[in-house]
Amino acid sequence: MATKTDSDPRYRSLLQKAVRRGHVGLVYTISAFIESLGSKQKDWYRTRTVITTFEECWPLGGELNFNRKFHSKVAALINVTRAKKKRDAVGLAHLAFALSKGDSTVYSGTPADRDIKIIANAIRRPDDFWQWVTTRINTRQDTGLIENALRFRHEGSPCEQAAIQAAAYLMLSGKVPSDPESQAAEENFPYWVVFDKTTREGNLVLRDVARTLHIQLPQLEWVCHYFDGSKTNGDVYSSWWNRLCDWHFQKVGLRPEEAHLLWKPAREQVLSTLAADARRIQNEMYRWKLSNLKRIESLKRQVELFIEHYKEVQRGQKKLFE
Repeated sequence: MATKTDSDPRYRSLLQKAVRRGHVGLVYTISAFIESLGSKQKDWYRTRTVITTFEECWPLGGELNFNRKFHSKVAALINVTRAKKKRDAVGLAHLAFALSKGDSTVYSGTPADRDIKIIANAIRRPDDFWQWVTTRINTRQDTGLIENALRFRHEGSPCEQAAIQAAAYLMLSGKVPSDPESQAAEENFPYWVVFDKTTREGNLVLRDVARTLHIQLPQLEWVCHYFDGSKTNGDVYSSWWNRLCDWHFQKVGLRPEEAHLLWKPAREQVLSTLAADARRIQNEMYRWKLSNLKRIESLKRQVELFIEHYKEVQRGQKKLFE
């Protein structure tokens, strides 16, 4: 049976955008709300936590320290929310997924094409890929991420599973970025960004605006995602994410340096048309928050204790090897 979060994509989009933009308080609220919906929604949340972690900040895949308690999943997502984003895994995964479907335009004629080919083959032959990963894991000490990648390799859609494969590959390749301090989110969350092409409301509005302004729909969908939907509270330079974006611009027939000229007038119409939907979901979450302050605060305390305990364990393990 479909869960409420499956039947209402607004929740999935809201959670993802709040994490991506670094809105910790909103992540606590929507997480507590999803918990209140029942056990099926908790299972959905677990899967989304795994996928969001590997896509938005792939090195944190090594810190998916879940137990049977719901707050352990929220803790993982809060860590991603607070962090600067590192999106090489999702960039490499989407390029490889396109190649696995026969789209050779992802190639650029550089040595990095080899990495795309490897992950595309991993998508086609996942058992062989994970067997290869298993043979390599015994030669390393920093095995947390790879063990979690193996543990969660069946989570999500095939393209989302590819992000987990890409993260394991990047770890084995030693391509782990530094871990800079997190960056505070903007003061106000723009609720209109919830309504992208994955939601019924957003899909309809984008189609209407594209028709009104005589814009190709794929171009409008992409610039909406590029300029606002994928916006973060700060990120680390990700060559694979940048390459994915360049490839998307090429696919929709836009020059990156000119894309803002298309998005600026379209954005005004999109915001205006989605204003009522944005107010509706904002008021919905605000009313629920006011009625469930104790529940949210309890979840927050559980999460913060869980994170602090995890940090203490990590510090203790480091001392053992000093």
